[in-house]
Amino acid sequence: MSASRRPAKLQSGPRNIIDLRLGDEARFIRSWLENPLLAGAITPSGRFLARAMAHCVDPHAKGPIVELGPGTGPVTQALLARGVAPERLVLVEYEPSFCHLLEKKFPHVKVVRGDAYRLHETLAGVLDEQPAAVVSSLPLLTKPETTRLSLLRQAFDLMAPEGRFVQFTYGVKSPIPTHLSAGLRFRTQSLAPIWLNLPPARIFVYSQADCTQSVEPRPDVFAKLLRQSRRLGREIRDELEEARARLAPHGSQSSIGAKSRRS
Repeated sequence: MSASRRPAKLQSGPRNIIDLRLGDEARFIRSWLENPLLAGAITPSGRFLARAMAHCVDPHAKGPIVELGPGTGPVTQALLARGVAPERLVLVEYEPSFCHLLEKKFPHVKVVRGDAYRLHETLAGVLDEQPAAVVSSLPLLTKPETTRLSLLRQAFDLMAPEGRFVQFTYGVKSPIPTHLSAGLRFRTQSLAPIWLNLPPARIFVYSQADCTQSVEPRPDVFAKLLRQSRRLGREIRDELEEARARLAPHGSQSSIGAKSRRS
């Protein structure tokens, strides 16, 4: 069911007012505390991981892009920045508060509340054509291996033959077990670890065995990510300085600090 058709009670109330004022990290931490297995990670995907995942998607490929487990939307934002038109994005999210937040952040993106592991049922009547890619931030390692393989099978059933299933993991091995293929033939590609993410993560891209396309990120992509990480560090320092200035009442603490440094 589309999030836009949910009851009005999700649109108001003290808890949801607090949600709108919390940062993404605080929302994710609360979600993790309430259900660690469902949330998987205690913090949302970092911007460098999100951008690397987005670069595994061809923004000009025909068909919608389905994102599983978008949470607070870092990968969604990266896909939009990559050039994917918002009307092509279909977000499948289970947590109602995240659905509400995603609708607020991305008003032109389709948000579907449902179980990503029952993909056929969740997306029934939602898609008008075969997806070009499925991008997943689901915590696969918290699920049985057969459930992970079933998810990939469902994604391949929905996608075009050239479709890609993009998944990140904090593990060192592929989260989709190859020894339990059960007749499902697929190719696996792994990208270099994203060291700028905390904790470091690895991206795996799965495609059907007959697919000839491969994911070869351009070297300048990671050089750009490195430059952006340095810029992010400068932005964080600037924000901390601004926060200190705002907390100081009428600049009194700043002046006191300045006097103490001069003395």
